[in-house]
Amino acid sequence: MELKSKLKELRISRNMTQEAVADHLGVSSQTVSKWERGLLSPDIALLPKIALLFKCSIDSLFDMDLVWSIEHRKEFGEKIHALHEKKDWEGVYQAWIREIELNPDHYGNYADVMLHVYRKKLYDKDRVEKMISLAEHAEKCCTDDDKRNEIYRIMLQICSESKDPGIREKGKYYYKKLPSLRHSREVYAKFVMDGEEYRSQVLKNIIYTVDLAECSVRQLILPDMPPQEKLYYYQKAAALLETVLDGKYAGFYDPPLMSDYAEIAKIHVQLGQTERAEEYINRILTALEKHMIESEKETKSQILYSTTLRNSVPTEQICQKLLQNMFDATEFEQFKDAISNFMNCYQQKRSGG
Repeated sequence: MELKSKLKELRISRNMTQEAVADHLGVSSQTVSKWERGLLSPDIALLPKIALLFKCSIDSLFDMDLVWSIEHRKEFGEKIHALHEKKDWEGVYQAWIREIELNPDHYGNYADVMLHVYRKKLYDKDRVEKMISLAEHAEKCCTDDDKRNEIYRIMLQICSESKDPGIREKGKYYYKKLPSLRHSREVYAKFVMDGEEYRSQVLKNIIYTVDLAECSVRQLILPDMPPQEKLYYYQKAAALLETVLDGKYAGFYDPPLMSDYAEIAKIHVQLGQTERAEEYINRILTALEKHMIESEKETKSQILYSTTLRNSVPTEQICQKLLQNMFDATEFEQFKDAISNFMNCYQQKRSGG
């Protein structure tokens, strides 16, 4: 996109007149008009002020992020991976913060660092307040509803973990910012979309709904429930995911199903039903095997892979952790040899052996 078009698009997206832009930048409205018609280019000294006004980077004004973003993202991804391998969680956090400072209008990065803080429970006050400040900036400046809602979802979880009453209240605030199920905009997609765009949205709705339903069913499980009652809910949760995974490679969506299978296997062990427990352990190993064989990754659920939701999540690391948790579980003592053998094979495949 040319600079003239970019400037006009940014101004309109923020409901500003040419006169308002001119007042903020200390130029005439005629000058702004000439910028938008391509008759004149902004003075280089004005670029930082323009970027600040429109809450974007200078590079994005010229779409330079499209030129270097692919190589940069590759290098940054390798850096994050190396830090994860060393379990340097503070390093991961600082790397994401620097990336956000470099690209303040890439709001997907905000969700990534917030998710890291939540997963690693990095809940010191300064860090949580930093996350709140990022969320506040995204609330004001991010025009992508999906990214903004993802930020709200993660922040309500971070804030709810705090012992500070004020921060816990912020968690309630973010919860209320999310669209409610009954009034969710996705339900009304048919009024504003058609053709492949509408079909794609409907398929995404299915995934969102199943994902939410599976999580909700698991939340009904209480620690003091009788084993049979827990088993009922875990099987229901697993069945929801099974409807869209079709026993095929499922990428990011395999771990929650395998986690349900692991809990089901544990309960069968507690009930003395060893054969049933072994059946679910084998289901887990079969699903994990699909992550080791490239050809298996081509056989995907048509419904599941209609969306690219969360494809950037390091699924292999999640699978590795699940295997380790199974190996460490006292309930699976009699299956340790099989799990250990698979772990060794899985690790060799991941390392290219």
